[in-house]
Amino acid sequence: MKNYTILFISLFIFFFSSCDKKNRLEEEKILNKKNINSCVKKVDNILRSEIKIFKNNDKDFDSFYKKIKLDYPYFFQDTLFNFFKEISRDINYNIIFDSVYVHYKEKNLFSDPIKKGLCLTNKYFKTPNYKIISIIDDDIIDTHTPPFNPIIIDHEKNIIIIQLQWFLGKNHVFYTNRKQPVPEYISERYSSEFVASLLLHELSKSFCDNKENSLELFSIMINEAKPYLFLDLIMPDFEEHIIFGCTREDIDFFYENAASVWKYILENQFLFSSDTNLKQKFIIPSSYNELGTPGRFGIWIGWQILRSYFNNNNVSIQEVLKENNYLKILNQANYKP
Repeated sequence: MKNYTILFISLFIFFFSSCDKKNRLEEEKILNKKNINSCVKKVDNILRSEIKIFKNNDKDFDSFYKKIKLDYPYFFQDTLFNFFKEISRDINYNIIFDSVYVHYKEKNLFSDPIKKGLCLTNKYFKTPNYKIISIIDDDIIDTHTPPFNPIIIDHEKNIIIIQLQWFLGKNHVFYTNRKQPVPEYISERYSSEFVASLLLHELSKSFCDNKENSLELFSIMINEAKPYLFLDLIMPDFEEHIIFGCTREDIDFFYENAASVWKYILENQFLFSSDTNLKQKFIIPSSYNELGTPGRFGIWIGWQILRSYFNNNNVSIQEVLKENNYLKILNQANYKP
């Protein structure tokens, strides 16, 4: 009887210690949800520069510019005067602005989640007080290839720029009425609900130490997945498809097929292969590839491995993002989809 009691106690302790480990990420997210509003007011409001320029009722642009550069000297500078004056009268820019203004008016639909994300970022990393500016650009014109992440970060000047012409909703004519329409798996992210996640994802890259120049599939999976683990913590209120920049259906597919895809990768010894074709199968954005799976499945699996690594080891998020011994991550994650 005594042996059974000892065994039961051991299993009891193991079970609950395992539960604690598995809940580390969720516990941190719950804590962040409680504290998320405490320092949001410390983050500056977003400068809607396109409204300042294109809703300007002052007929004398020169005098208008003298006034506005006093209020926002970090953006409206003397060297840019001629550029801003020119685009304020440009037909294409005015058409683009009209579409952006119809969609957003003067409401910063994306402002609050960005502020909350930056607030929580400061909990983990010392960051400057970024100035966030929305702009419009004519790169929406058909001759340009659509960017995956229309966010620009100037780390020297501590400025983050959002190109709003790329966040008008996936069915906007700017993306569909083109010689080469933007693929839906890309335009899916071109709506206001994805602004914060794409911005914070781009910023999170600067906190990661990655294994440079490695062509092995597993290294790429982990390199690409690290920012998403950080977004887990700084966007605790958001659903996984918003964080990852895809559809709910894609996320459902990932969970339903993770075990079989992971088995396929292992059985074919792809994990440490440098075959460039593997990027097309598991890393590159696409609708459905030759495997019949949504693009970036490998990155999503990398994200789940990092979650397991964080949950099953006594490591901080900073340590996970800085860890570039990926074999250690693989061995200690104990990932079992």
